[in-house]
Amino acid sequence: MADDSARTTPDPQIAATLARCPLFRGLPAHQVAELAEHVTPFDMYTGSVLWHQGDEPVDLVVVQSGLLCEFQPSATGRRSVLHLKGPPHAVGDIAVFDRRPHLASAEVLREGVILAIPATPVVALAEASVQLTHNVVLQFAAHVRTLAEQRTDLMILDLARRVAKALLRLARHTDPWTVDIGVTVLANLAGGARQSVSAVLSRLERRGWLALEPGRILLLDLAALHRYAGVTPVNTPTEPRDKAPPLAG
Repeated sequence: MADDSARTTPDPQIAATLARCPLFRGLPAHQVAELAEHVTPFDMYTGSVLWHQGDEPVDLVVVQSGLLCEFQPSATGRRSVLHLKGPPHAVGDIAVFDRRPHLASAEVLREGVILAIPATPVVALAEASVQLTHNVVLQFAAHVRTLAEQRTDLMILDLARRVAKALLRLARHTDPWTVDIGVTVLANLAGGARQSVSAVLSRLERRGWLALEPGRILLLDLAALHRYAGVTPVNTPTEPRDKAPPLAG
């Protein structure tokens, strides 16, 4: 996955990160501590590839900081983005537990630190822990639900609404909410061409719903974006504005 030159000094917060990971949530402290003994932290930089689709699973990865993208490449160079994972989520869990090659490649979108755990102790703990087995089932169910929702969006929503929904899903809850991924990744996630997604973003900016800045997108009118994407708002501070006519796909 990475060479020894990427290793960092052991992080005292490793056990805390593992305990927050949905995959290991609820495990007794001693089991988390034992798992942490197998962890190797790695500094990862934007553009680094952890593994390619079809590679054999070696490690389970937990994101301590940064952002990872799981995607399936096509012969034309387009990517189908399956998941974006930030802290404290696990990556590569499906291949680790079913012991088959990775379904998708994994690339670093935002530099940070990942915690690599060899597959063997993770699988052994799952065989001995009812709680971890329960968590695995929940994680697999979440994967299925996410992919089913993405498929439904591709069939029902036009591109502009898919872009709005993706922005809301990816935003960091700063003030204002911020999306700091590139347009290409956003296009891959929304299932559209880069040029078409750029055009959608420009139209949303003209409406005052967002602002485009180098390297990031600021979401200025959360209520309007939620309403447009058909997503139920959660703690959105922005008051709704007058409805605008539909955007062209």
